[in-house]
Amino acid sequence: MSDLTTPPPIEFRKQTLANGLDVIAKRRPGLPTAAVNLWYHVGSKDEERNQRGFAHLFEHIMFEGSEHYPGDFFKHLQPLGGSVNGSTSTDRTNYFVDLPAVHVERVLAMESDRMGWLIPALDEKKLNIQRDVVKNEYRQTHANRPYGQAWRILFEALYPPQHPYSWMTIGVMEDLDSASRDDVAAFFRRFYVPANASLAIVGDVPEDEAFAMAERYFGPIPGGARALRPWTPPVKLAASRELELIDRVEMDRVYLIWHTVPQFHERDAALSLLGDVLGRGRSSRLYKKLVLERQWAQDVTAYQSGRELAGTFGLIATLRPGASMADVRKLLFDEVEAIATEGVTDEELERVKTIKASAFLFALENAGGFGGVADRLNAYNVYCGDPARITTDLQRFLDVSLVDVQEAAVDYVHRKPYVALNVFGRKPAVGGVSKVDRATPPPAGKPATFRAPKPEVFTLSNGLPVWILPRRDLPTVSLTVAMRGGGALQPIDRPGLADLTASMLDEGTKKRSAEAIASEIESMGAAMSGSCGWDGAFVSLRCLKSILDRTLDLAVDILREPAFPTEEWDRLRGRTVDALRSERDSADARCHRALMKTLYPEGHAYRHPLDGVEQVVAGLDREEAVAFHKKHLGPSQAGVIAAGDVDPDALLKLLEARLGDWRGEPTTLPTITAPPLGQRPRILLLNRPGAPQAVVRFGHVGIARDDEDHDRLMLMNQVLGGQFTSRLNEKLREERGFTYGVRSSYDARRGAGPFAISASLQADKLTIAFDDVRRELDALLSDRPPTKEEIDDARRSLIEGHARHFETPSALVKRYAHLFIHDLPMDDLVNFPERLLDVDLPSIIAASQRRLDPHALVAVVVADAEHVRDQLEAVPWAGLEIIED
Repeated sequence: MSDLTTPPPIEFRKQTLANGLDVIAKRRPGLPTAAVNLWYHVGSKDEERNQRGFAHLFEHIMFEGSEHYPGDFFKHLQPLGGSVNGSTSTDRTNYFVDLPAVHVERVLAMESDRMGWLIPALDEKKLNIQRDVVKNEYRQTHANRPYGQAWRILFEALYPPQHPYSWMTIGVMEDLDSASRDDVAAFFRRFYVPANASLAIVGDVPEDEAFAMAERYFGPIPGGARALRPWTPPVKLAASRELELIDRVEMDRVYLIWHTVPQFHERDAALSLLGDVLGRGRSSRLYKKLVLERQWAQDVTAYQSGRELAGTFGLIATLRPGASMADVRKLLFDEVEAIATEGVTDEELERVKTIKASAFLFALENAGGFGGVADRLNAYNVYCGDPARITTDLQRFLDVSLVDVQEAAVDYVHRKPYVALNVFGRKPAVGGVSKVDRATPPPAGKPATFRAPKPEVFTLSNGLPVWILPRRDLPTVSLTVAMRGGGALQPIDRPGLADLTASMLDEGTKKRSAEAIASEIESMGAAMSGSCGWDGAFVSLRCLKSILDRTLDLAVDILREPAFPTEEWDRLRGRTVDALRSERDSADARCHRALMKTLYPEGHAYRHPLDGVEQVVAGLDREEAVAFHKKHLGPSQAGVIAAGDVDPDALLKLLEARLGDWRGEPTTLPTITAPPLGQRPRILLLNRPGAPQAVVRFGHVGIARDDEDHDRLMLMNQVLGGQFTSRLNEKLREERGFTYGVRSSYDARRGAGPFAISASLQADKLTIAFDDVRRELDALLSDRPPTKEEIDDARRSLIEGHARHFETPSALVKRYAHLFIHDLPMDDLVNFPERLLDVDLPSIIAASQRRLDPHALVAVVVADAEHVRDQLEAVPWAGLEIIED
């Protein structure tokens, strides 16, 4: 392995408070932002059988307010530009906030308050509401989702009933129903204590200040005790088990799962690379044979999942229609046997090591979020007691030998007992005292000042614009060639053509086969793709600085010389058709498609989703894609945006040599006319027999990206449904407990895209929920318009959260490519704060009244018609129509 693929050391400091809390601080100057990440060493593995789901329930309860910070956690931090989230796994719970660095003290005050003073603020009402929210999350993510019950069945088969991995993290609804406030309070007091926690602060905060603030707020909390490793019975399977599940899916799927080793075990790395050889990337053995050559599978996955108490190795394949389950299973077993008997090649092992090394490096671009530097420091601290493994842990993968991979296959997978689950589709019938004054929150701090960087602008000899944003903290580069137009350019009667054409770009060129392209990309540890949106098409890359010239060679070949091989066209078109057919299984996809068909008339560019319509895509001809590429994916409407560790002069030379002679016919972009709004509110019901939840989309035609009301409506939408603390989410989730979440949004395109309100709702509460949505819309437009306080909070949230969107080279490229394809001023992002500050409340109210019309609202519902029809007929403000889709 080259030294260039090894992540550089990360300097940090760690202290342990007297109460046992580990505090990790890393100064990371540059952006005026910080990541505060708190891990508790508690997950579903720490529950008793009558507590299944408690850890996940507390992930919700922890956001519901503590003694000195009443109300939900989001309302205090979102106005300060914070991105707030958390998650629960079998082994840990994490909470993180990414926000301007000047507000870190506020976060630490709040995190410590819910650690030390959550229970006094927990009453029966909060418990009952969050219990209902979790139930709706379960319905949305498991009961009402294709293949959603597979893992519950597998866990119960893999582990004995006493083992804490035998149930899912989301828990068992009966256990949650029977839980009292005293039950959950006792669970909290046992696990959510300083001695069982790790705090990481990464960003533009001096380390001494970080430690001082941690001591001030967390130091007075009684330490408690570290969680003990729970007793677990043996997990060895005496014999293989074969299970079957009949599900509401179009495509059959097979799961094969073996017991292996826990995380960080000496064999964990070899098993992980075994999974990568089998199933990671287009060059992997299973992808090549199942997806590309035989075309039996829509997708295939191979993985090693090491957790604290145990590990599993899995093979998962989703079968294309007509494929034989027996044939697919035989091939899966055959490939395992081939590695067990013959081993893997040097080339295969080098490829997956390079991919692993590059992934480690790219992960260090983000300070916060899931998997960022702060999250990883905590992970290595909690699991290994050594945060420094954030970069050194890679070495155990680089040290794996050919023999290690072969022996891992022999010792843990080949001819070893497994659990198989064959999923077959069926067609649906139509604490302590602190000296801190917790009653007075620390001041929010002066708003962070941040102005987006302005690209350095250049032009190649053929007139092609190049925007460059140097960022030299890590040796990584992101680049895209953006071409204006996208899906809006395809013929009206050929929905899906633009998306399929863009997807074909890396399926073979005049010099390289699809297999050669995939192999070259993966051997470099790079990422490359052709993609298409409604307003632009893109050829994008991300790579290490050291291989930029080689990666550019490949990207330009894909951009300029795609061959659209007939064999690859037939394969990819077939997979796309199968994917579209499988969308019948998704209530969300059906709901979205029905709403678009209702809002946009025949002949409109936006009537169908970007990936097209099954019958149309099935009839697309290769020559149509060739013609679309020649006409619309050329230099006339193109530009290059690059960011990362690049020298502008050196990059321009590379680009000039490869794109300076790129020429084509001038093209113009079509005008997309907005259809009129509907004249009456409507409810459209699509039947989904047996659905435990109702998927709902309310909407009407919205605005274009260049609409003069765009910024005003962005602020209004924050208040209505654009963030966790919005009016709709407060009503339907926090007050009612009817949903896991509700959101509203404007999809502003070159033409007027849709305005939509989206939620998965408790199926027996639709009349009340529909009434709530309509009341909130009417109130916003009449007797309860957005208040100055709400708009000021929304404005500050967007302005102070602005810096978080410029952290990585990939994020920079994405933001500026958006400007380019929409012909927005280059300083649009630079002037963003000033623009929002100039928007006044009367203009927001006026824009809302112009652009939001409850009388034009269409509500699409995908649910069990037998159970919801009467409820929907009782909605007084709209008529019900039952439709076939």
